[in-house]
Amino acid sequence: MYYTKKHNAKWYNAKRYNFKYMINNPFSYGKTVDGPYFYGREREMEEIRISMQNAINIILYAPRRIGKSSLVIKVLKELEAAGHPVVYIDLFKVSSREKFIELYAREVVRGMKSWEKGVQFIKGVIRGVEPVMGLDHAGMPELRLNIDPLQSARAFEDILNIPGRSKGERCWVVVFDEFQEIEKLGGADFEKELRASLQHHKNAAYLFLGSQRHMLLNMFSRKERAFYNFGKLYHLDKPPVTDSVAFVARRFAAGGYEIDIQMAQQMVEQTHNIPYYLQYLGAEIWESARLSGKKPVEVYAEALDRLLINQGDYFQGIRSQLTPFYAKLLTSVAIHGAGSYESEFLQKFRLFPVSSMQKAYARMIDLDILEKRENRFCITDPFFEMWMKRQS
Repeated sequence: MYYTKKHNAKWYNAKRYNFKYMINNPFSYGKTVDGPYFYGREREMEEIRISMQNAINIILYAPRRIGKSSLVIKVLKELEAAGHPVVYIDLFKVSSREKFIELYAREVVRGMKSWEKGVQFIKGVIRGVEPVMGLDHAGMPELRLNIDPLQSARAFEDILNIPGRSKGERCWVVVFDEFQEIEKLGGADFEKELRASLQHHKNAAYLFLGSQRHMLLNMFSRKERAFYNFGKLYHLDKPPVTDSVAFVARRFAAGGYEIDIQMAQQMVEQTHNIPYYLQYLGAEIWESARLSGKKPVEVYAEALDRLLINQGDYFQGIRSQLTPFYAKLLTSVAIHGAGSYESEFLQKFRLFPVSSMQKAYARMIDLDILEKRENRFCITDPFFEMWMKRQS
C-alpha cells in the first residue's frame, strides 16, 4: 500500500499523542465478541447458565445485533469448562439436512479428547456415514461426512439422539441459533422430526435462539406447532444504558483517549443502545481521532458522516427494492422516530389507506427493516434511520 503525504501527515499528527504503532482499535463489531469487547449481562448469563445446568429448555428471542449469540457463546464456554458436552449449530449455515448432520457431528467431535476417538465414535453411532478428516479454509483439521443418501433419514435420527444416549453426570447443552431458519429445511415436517427425538432427552438442555420474534413465538406458542410449550420463553432486552455508557468510556480509555460522559451518552442514544451499532460507531470515531490527531469529540460528526456515506450504497439498495408507498412510509417513520396507526401520524404524512399500511408494516417486519415495539413500528438499523432522514 502506498501512502500519500496526507496519510503521512495524519500519522505524524497521531504520533504527537504518543500512540504506539500497533495499538488496536478498542471496539469490535461484525462478529461474536468476548473478553473486553463484551460487557454487562451478568444477570442474563446466570439465568441461562442455571437453566442449562438443570436441563431446562429455553427459547431466547431478541432483535438482530443485540448480542444474543455473543451472550450464549460466552455461557457455553463456561459450561463446557465445567464439563458439560456442548453443541452449537448456526442454522444460517445449514442448507440441507446433510449439512445439518455434518455440522452437528463436528461439534460432537470437537468436544472429544482426540480427533481419532471422535471419528470412531461418529462412525459407531451414526448409520450410513463415512467420516473423513479434511482441512478447512484456514488449513485446520475439519470433519467431513460422506452420507449414504438412502440412509440420510436414519443418520439424521442418530445424530439427534446422541445427547439422549448420554449417561454422564453433566447434561448436554445444545444450541440452535437462528432457529426460525429451519423453515427452509422442510418447515413443519422438520419441526416434527426434531421434536420426536428431542422430547425424550432427559439429560440434555436445548436453547433455541431467534431474531424473527413473531416467527419464533409462533413455533413455540401455538398449539398446532410441534414445539408448543417445549421450553420457557426468554426475551433478551438491550443492556442497561448505564452499562453501555460505562463500556464506551472504558474502551476509549483502553484506546488512549479520555472522553466525557456526555459524549458516551450521545453515542448510546444515537445507536439506540444496540451493542453492534454502538461498537461500530465507536470504532469509526476512534479511527478518525487516531488518524487526525484530534480528540474523539472533535471528530464525532465527521466519523458519523463517513460511516453513513460508506453505508450509502447498501442503504440505497434496500430502499430501491421498496414500492413508492413503502418508501414513503419508511421515510415517515424515520422522520417521526416511529410509525403507528395514530391519526396524528397518518394525517401529518398523508398515509392512506390503513389497509395498505398494515401490509407495508408486515412486509417490512418480515424483511427485518422494521420491528414492532408495543404499538409502534421502529427502524431496526439506527444508521439506516439517520440515512433516511438525510435523504428526505
